[in-house]
Amino acid sequence: MAPQAAVTRIPEPADETEVMREQLEYLIEHSAQQVQCGCSECQRYLRVRAILLEIFGEPQRPQVQEMPLAKAA
Repeated sequence: MAPQAAVTRIPEPADETEVMREQLEYLIEHSAQQVQCGCSECQRYLRVRAILLEIFGEPQRPQVQEMPLAKAA
C-alpha cells in the first residue's frame, strides 16, 4: 500500500473589512485609554481619524490668482 500524501491546507484570506474594523477598534481603545500619549499608535489613530472625517470637512476652495487691473487709456 502506497503512503498517502499529506494534504497541505491553505488558510482562507482574511476579510479586509473585518481586519480594518479590528484595527479601528484597537486604535480607538488605545487612544481612549492612553489619552493621546503621542506614541506611534496614537499618531496612527490621528491619521486614520483625519482621513475618515475628511468627508465632513468644508470643501476646499480653488486657489485664484489676482490679476492686476489694466489702466484705462
